[in-house]
Amino acid sequence: MQEQEMDKVENHRKKGKTIHIIKLILRLLLGGMFITTAILKLLSIDQFELYIYSFGIFNYLWCTFFARCIIAFEFLLGFCLIIKFYYKYTWWATMATLIGFTLFLVYVAIFRNDSNCHCFGDFVELNPINSIIKNLITIILLLFIRKEPDYKFRFKNLIVGLYFAATVTVCFILFPMDAIYNQIKSPIKEVNLEVFEKIQTDSTFTADFDDGKYIVPVFIPTCKYCKLSMKKLNSIVESREIDKSRINIFIIGDNQYIEKFKEEVEIEEYTFTLINIKDIMDLVNGKFPTFLFLENGKIKKAVDFRGLTEKEILDFIQ
Repeated sequence: MQEQEMDKVENHRKKGKTIHIIKLILRLLLGGMFITTAILKLLSIDQFELYIYSFGIFNYLWCTFFARCIIAFEFLLGFCLIIKFYYKYTWWATMATLIGFTLFLVYVAIFRNDSNCHCFGDFVELNPINSIIKNLITIILLLFIRKEPDYKFRFKNLIVGLYFAATVTVCFILFPMDAIYNQIKSPIKEVNLEVFEKIQTDSTFTADFDDGKYIVPVFIPTCKYCKLSMKKLNSIVESREIDKSRINIFIIGDNQYIEKFKEEVEIEEYTFTLINIKDIMDLVNGKFPTFLFLENGKIKKAVDFRGLTEKEILDFIQ
């Protein structure tokens, strides 16, 4: 009889230990998932900013700010789950976040049906339906680890505070917003004015910049950042209803390259001007992408990808 009781106690102890290990693994996986999604969003921050901007709720500056806040929050949430910092509040914050994201994805699935909702940045494409399923599974797993005691160790508050400070530093300083970047580093580029004059006198040159203001992106069609910056420019142009005839894209290659570029960037109705590779390289000193701001045929300024801000465009065009 005593041996049976001892066996029951032992089995109960083993069962409790197994459950504890399973809960530990689930908590580490969920915390790690939030940190992973934050890292992937941060590494493709420009695409994530564009995705938020595409909803047309905030201007581009606020979208760049909110994008980093979301990423910093995911970093913090994942870390607090792992170390069980104020676990009860962390658990509820995680549950509320997942429910909020899921409701948002339901809206996206019904009214937009995007091919990628950027839950894992631009590295793992998940459409809204798949992301909803992922979130529902995560919510179910989260229910299994609802009741967990806080970890007790020295300097916990200090460690979380330092982690939060490091997260903000990474999100806002190592990956600065365009507005901050442009204060630190001047976006103005040197362009070769003589080459620009030479290009305009070429017999094959058809563009006319003599009257009014124009923005001239200078691209190589295979350049990753040229494609990304064109998506950014197009989003601002369409959101602010800017006349597309005021955009003239300098590009190398032929019509086949242009059509492929349009297809990859998903744009239409823009004017493209073919420039030979030597002239286009000399014009911007081999720095792509470059955006020329022209007024009555004269270059007023030139900016790089980071310098191309919504405010800069609106102030110039309007």
